[in-house]
Amino acid sequence: MISYREIKVEEKQKVKELIDIVLNKLERKEFFMPFTEEELEDMFNKDKIITYGAYDEEKLVGMAQLYFDESYTTEIRELLNMQNYKIAEFGGYLVLEEYRNKGIMKHLEDMLISKLKEINYEYAVITVHPDNIASNKATEYTGAKIIKTTNLGKYLRNIYLLKI
Repeated sequence: MISYREIKVEEKQKVKELIDIVLNKLERKEFFMPFTEEELEDMFNKDKIITYGAYDEEKLVGMAQLYFDESYTTEIRELLNMQNYKIAEFGGYLVLEEYRNKGIMKHLEDMLISKLKEINYEYAVITVHPDNIASNKATEYTGAKIIKTTNLGKYLRNIYLLKI
């Protein structure tokens, strides 16, 4: 039985292990924009990012982040000409291969959306590589719509916008 909750700072090592396992098994590395050192540190700073996890017993099997600090959404705001809106970004979607196709990402996305409603945000942005079929389907599940396909840095991405 999978359980879900916010990841605690004491679980930082579990997060790093999940990241390493999933990213090392990716056939197409461009599907995932690597975490910066700043993001890894901020992942447990609730003023900037909220990180939710999926657990099988005590084993962390999946996670997703909600980036709501403006420092993480500036580029997207400018790209979409939405500087005057409360926008957060969903990111860091990772699920161990043996736990995929069990609805884990959909459940985590529901948690992210609920949190945005709770803190009165207007929009969420989700960026996904155009060829990453599973992630695009999971994003479309939220009701988000593609509004642009462009490069973010060196990474090609579909940019989805979800009205909260």
